[in-house]
Amino acid sequence: MQNRKIVLARRPNGAPTESDFKLVEETIPELSADQVLLQTEHLSIDAFIRTMLDADPGHHGVTDIDTPVMALGVARVVQSSFDGLNQGDMVFGPMGAQTHVLAPGNMYRKLDNPDVPARSYLGALGLTTGLTAYAGMVSVGEVAEGDTVVVSAAAGAVGSMACQIARIQGARVIGIAGGADKVDYLVNRLGCAAGIDYKNDNVAERLAELAPDGVNVFFDNVGGELLDVVLDKIASGARVVICGAISQYNDMSTVRGPALYLRVAERNASMRGFTVDRYAAEFPKMEADISTWLAEGKLEMPETVVEGIEQFPKALGMLMSGGNTGKLLVAP
Repeated sequence: MQNRKIVLARRPNGAPTESDFKLVEETIPELSADQVLLQTEHLSIDAFIRTMLDADPGHHGVTDIDTPVMALGVARVVQSSFDGLNQGDMVFGPMGAQTHVLAPGNMYRKLDNPDVPARSYLGALGLTTGLTAYAGMVSVGEVAEGDTVVVSAAAGAVGSMACQIARIQGARVIGIAGGADKVDYLVNRLGCAAGIDYKNDNVAERLAELAPDGVNVFFDNVGGELLDVVLDKIASGARVVICGAISQYNDMSTVRGPALYLRVAERNASMRGFTVDRYAAEFPKMEADISTWLAEGKLEMPETVVEGIEQFPKALGMLMSGGNTGKLLVAP
């Protein structure tokens, strides 16, 4: 049996290009004790992947040259010598950008929820998507009924979930995204009270119009200049949640911090960053709540699916440029 994988050919200089990667085919060896052979069904395209392509180790580690690019995914068990996983089982875990995975079985979580597709564990129920949005909005941001909430990169995977979770909690949500189509998606599909098109609107002016009393919760996925714009509009006692900074990931050596951070002190506000693993004890409640909202039709997770493992580099570029709406997946 053959495995097809995308490996890192060279370190990107700025935004990754397709020439930074290469497609490799290899013969899959026989299983050893306690291993599983998996056939990947969907891979999650997440911003953390970009941070692993540089030589300097970040929070998530480093992808070595000529090794598969890191990605989480869901897969079906083809063969197993691991007690607890059988042929046909669906699992979630680290797959890498490849069509097949041969690895110890204890690395993977068996998925046994027949009520949702397996790929939901990359999207609405995903560690890097739904659970991240829930942790940031509820556990860190402490969103409450009546809050005015602003979400950046609101039409992306985490942003889409953060907007909906805030709305479900009774907040008034303003999403920031790029382009008229994405603003329409935020308002007419996700139920945001308003959307701001950062490509064509003056964000500061629009925030002043839409949130005259200030912003109570800012869920930031972008960083850079946009963070300063919203900091200038926060209300007294606001909570600023730092989930990510995708505007900075292509050059981590010169990350720009906020110039207006003193607004936090002046307005008795708080700014907190987080990683979702910090809230692992709350995952069962998060999954239960999200599953209920999905079943009740209060929440959805739109998807953009790219077909073919050879398209993985293109999909990563799409994520970094904001070319997708909702959850971005690759189906190998």
